[in-house]
Amino acid sequence: MKEPSQSGRMKTSVNRGLVWIGAASSLVGLLDLFALLIITRFFITTDEYGISRLGVWIYPILDQATDLGLSAAVIQRDDHDDAKISTVFWINLITAAAMFVVLVAVAPLAADALFGHAIVGWMMVAYGTKLLWQNVYFIPVAMMKRELRFKELSIIRIIANIAEFLGKVGFAWAGFGIWCFVLGPLLRVLVTGVGAQLRHPWVPKMLFRFREAKEYVTFGLNTSASQILYYFYTNIHLPIVGYFFGPHAAGLYGIANEIVLEPIRIISAVIVDIAFPTFALLRHNREKLIAQLASFTRLNLITVMLYSATVFVAAPEVIAVLFPGYTGAEDAIRILGAVAILRSVSLVIPPLLDGIGYPNRTLVYTATAAITLPIVWIISAIVLRYLGFISVAIGWGVGYPIAFGVLIWIAMFSLKWSTLSYLRDVGGVALCMIGATVAAGVGHALLGHLPAVVILLATAAIVVVVAGVLLAYTQGLTVGSALRAMRADAPPPPKDFE
Repeated sequence: MKEPSQSGRMKTSVNRGLVWIGAASSLVGLLDLFALLIITRFFITTDEYGISRLGVWIYPILDQATDLGLSAAVIQRDDHDDAKISTVFWINLITAAAMFVVLVAVAPLAADALFGHAIVGWMMVAYGTKLLWQNVYFIPVAMMKRELRFKELSIIRIIANIAEFLGKVGFAWAGFGIWCFVLGPLLRVLVTGVGAQLRHPWVPKMLFRFREAKEYVTFGLNTSASQILYYFYTNIHLPIVGYFFGPHAAGLYGIANEIVLEPIRIISAVIVDIAFPTFALLRHNREKLIAQLASFTRLNLITVMLYSATVFVAAPEVIAVLFPGYTGAEDAIRILGAVAILRSVSLVIPPLLDGIGYPNRTLVYTATAAITLPIVWIISAIVLRYLGFISVAIGWGVGYPIAFGVLIWIAMFSLKWSTLSYLRDVGGVALCMIGATVAAGVGHALLGHLPAVVILLATAAIVVVVAGVLLAYTQGLTVGSALRAMRADAPPPPKDFE
């Protein structure tokens, strides 16, 4: 039997990785949703939930500030040895310790001064212990991603997120209130650390040679700066709402964010998690990079828009069925849902730029977004104050297309490709999904007399069926590739990883 080529093995690895990451991300999304449903319905008020949103926005920023992009450098570079990897580890540990000290000294006082709730700062301090613990697993996880071991990573992720779900609900039931939003994630990272070390044991050497690891740090700083700015501009809208409109508005807006933007991030992680190592492997082959970018973009458009189209059309029913105590968030859900089309595309491109060795270009995009969007949100909150927290949602629709345009230009310049060709390759899928949204809107209007849960389920069914028909007959896209990926035998790793 003919041995499969290295590119064939990698393609199979990518397909299998998509299936495993998709399964893990779907389960994670459902667990997060169920936990939020239970906690907001039975254990905390809208105002308490709003207060919790004033602090959790900074958690991913702390993660990235501690990591310094060094895990991405481990994935992208080929010149590993004990001295370089151990130096990367010690740099990360020192940074985490410094960040924790800063949190203890500053966070409680700053939270009390800005929001009048010192508990927000103490929750940040508690989360800071995670920054220290993540050093147990960040090198093993990076190496497993580099080796395309997505099945094992996905299993670890599933177990860890089950622990987080049980922790969140359990701590809320035990009377810990909004502390559950910190204690649950701490359980997740505890399990992640144990799982990663079991599947890829690694202990640092007592070596610190900064000169040898300098290129890792340089690459990592560019990547980390981009990620910090990304999480800044995608989360700073939450405390802006809280500052201008108070905890209750922050609670309503926070639910809209959890219904739309957070699921989109989780859904996109199916593609994004596998995109970076894939683009890194293909970085010397322009034609394959272009084909892979178009493929990932189409997949992300389909998965994201199946969801966002449903919540856009059936926003009132989503609130009525899932979060009846949060009436008033419907308009924000629809506005954020409309932004989802651009978001689904934009999340695929930074891994491309990082993978081909241009993290500085990703930084240009994230800096543009990090400057433009907060300014637009604040202006919207002031000028459209009479609209309440909806004004900040409107700011997304006004400001984000600017940053998106910069990103597309950078991507096409980097690939020496044209925007028109890119749009031709992915535009058909986008039009199919828009057609499914229109069909669902018509169906939603005709079903207006039925119970909310029936309308919600019917809307979702219309989106899926119409999208499936349009994609099959106009784009030739079916679920066959996913089924073949699940049936495929596990391939050996490429020789680069042996």
